[in-house]
Amino acid sequence: MVEKLNFLKLVVKNHPLLTDEVSFSLVADQRVSQDDSDQLTNLYGRIWVNNVMTIVGRNATGKTTIMKLLLGTLSFLLNNRSIDQTRLAGTLFGREPITLETYFYGSDSKLYLDEVVLSPFQGSWSVESEIIRVKKAYVNDTKNKLFDFTNADVFRDRSQLDDLTKSVLAPDDSLFRTVLVQGQKKIYQAQNIFDTLFFTNVNALTYDQAQVPGTILAYLDPTIEYLKIETTDAGQSFYRLKFKNSTTEITDNNFATIELYLSSGTAKGITLYQHVLGVLKVGGIIFIDELENHFNQAIVRSFIEYFTNPRINVKRATLIFSTHYSELLDDISRGDQIYIARRENRMSLTRYSDTIARSDISKTEVFDANNLGGTSPDYDTFIALRKATREAVNGK
Repeated sequence: MVEKLNFLKLVVKNHPLLTDEVSFSLVADQRVSQDDSDQLTNLYGRIWVNNVMTIVGRNATGKTTIMKLLLGTLSFLLNNRSIDQTRLAGTLFGREPITLETYFYGSDSKLYLDEVVLSPFQGSWSVESEIIRVKKAYVNDTKNKLFDFTNADVFRDRSQLDDLTKSVLAPDDSLFRTVLVQGQKKIYQAQNIFDTLFFTNVNALTYDQAQVPGTILAYLDPTIEYLKIETTDAGQSFYRLKFKNSTTEITDNNFATIELYLSSGTAKGITLYQHVLGVLKVGGIIFIDELENHFNQAIVRSFIEYFTNPRINVKRATLIFSTHYSELLDDISRGDQIYIARRENRMSLTRYSDTIARSDISKTEVFDANNLGGTSPDYDTFIALRKATREAVNGK
């Protein structure tokens, strides 16, 4: 039986753009009530992780940098990629070593800590040291004890590898693959990582089916009758777009032509919906930078709602997004789902629940007061799209 491996927390130390230690955790640090339990996943005992996390802050506060560090680290450890094949390649700076501490929970009741030190050398980065520690997870574990690996066993130590293993391990590769596969046996299935950062400032249209579902089109732009994306013999995309009350079909293999008729919000909505649907089907983690970019708030809220609706998010997928919309914060019921990015001399990250004690104060008012910094879709189309999404995730 292959066990599941869940990401819990990342701590970044000695990064020149960040304060000395920046931490990002999915683990809930507030009490979990029956009313908000749908927004979380219980791993074991009293340990819960949030299904929705957001990083909010003004421009240039480090939101994208932190998203890339998270993405890069998870790809580096879980996808067997070298440093320069991940988002880490564009986020590592300076002349001093940078430490990444990443925590995981295995469904076989084991907790892992991967502590890797990355160092610059001749214009690139390599692994200076890496130690993986493991300990047993107990039902009565507290949140503080969860991340205490003081007495944990050493699972792997890069400095103690035999010569043969060292000879086949590249200097910019991680040892964590030895956790996922032990001997010749696959022990853990790691969460799938969905990276949508490419689409933040690029208006592109991708969909892996021949016809975009009418429910998503009706939700984003009710004037569209259909949009078909075919693949030619040469492997190129060929678009067929038709609007209601029009006898003309717009066709072209160049998206720039279609873009003249299709709003950027509709194109990005279609593309993003495909990735959201994909992560909901497998229960992975999706990263979306500036979720509100080109969307109105109603569409943003509907995408967030998919991850807090247990009838849709049956695989317990996780959404991690950044935003400028302080108004969205009042739709997020838990303070431990929110990280606030600030920048003075360096970038910092603070959990909302660690700074604000009162729950009766509007999160929007708090955000705006501290200077942290079209029309809505038809309700019937929102309901239709939600129903279609639920059926697609459940294979109906």
